[in-house]
Amino acid sequence: MVETGIPQPSVQDNPPRDGIARRRVIALLVFGPVRQSNTTKGSVVGLEEVWRIREAEIYSALFGGEQRGIFPLSPELFAGKFGVKEIDPRWPFYGVFEHGPTKQRPFWLYATSGYSNPWDQDDDAYDPSAQSGAGIEFILATTERGDWAIRCLQNLLAYDLVLSAGYFEGREPLEEGDRIPLGSPIDGKENCLIRGVILSRASSLPADFNLPSGQVGFLTFTGVTDRERDFAKENGTDALIARLQPLGFFPVTDPHRASII
Repeated sequence: MVETGIPQPSVQDNPPRDGIARRRVIALLVFGPVRQSNTTKGSVVGLEEVWRIREAEIYSALFGGEQRGIFPLSPELFAGKFGVKEIDPRWPFYGVFEHGPTKQRPFWLYATSGYSNPWDQDDDAYDPSAQSGAGIEFILATTERGDWAIRCLQNLLAYDLVLSAGYFEGREPLEEGDRIPLGSPIDGKENCLIRGVILSRASSLPADFNLPSGQVGFLTFTGVTDRERDFAKENGTDALIARLQPLGFFPVTDPHRASII
């Protein structure tokens, strides 16, 4: 289980980008053009199209709600918060989307985009039954809209990227069941008791989706207090979830709630 404090980047350093299609084009100019897929219909299903399908079609259908573009990761985040100055050039094309409440979902939802990009997969070899890219994206659901939620998910995404790249020797990438202390209140307010998150699959939120390049699963971060995290450390993350869920504190994070432990 991961037990490492995580500092929070500034949303002001990472303003939203409305030119989502332009962002995909820039990435393709850097990492290579879309290739013609060898399908019977001759359709083009390359990185750009997979990327577009996820962000423009699947996320819109799954989450809906008000949006304000993507909040991308920045090189300054990695350098300033993790001491990583030479990053994978693909990382600034990862980011976080914000989705407002809908009639079916009365809370705010934040989702990462980029981990499921099939960067290293040849489109002629796409396998819908295998995983697309890393095979995951992250979710954070909250009771209120807040730049703090964007900051938190940006930072957790960046943290997992540097873990996966092996920058922190002896530490494994994040996985289901992990407990992660943030080192400070999740919303940046002194009286907030939510100072950590747990990582799990939430049955009440979208579990997975399919891309032409493969399958993708969602993992959800849920805010917890220090006492709750200590309880989970002793009794397991599932035991904590069993206490949080009946009270409405899982999987949606409420930064104003009291500790249940």
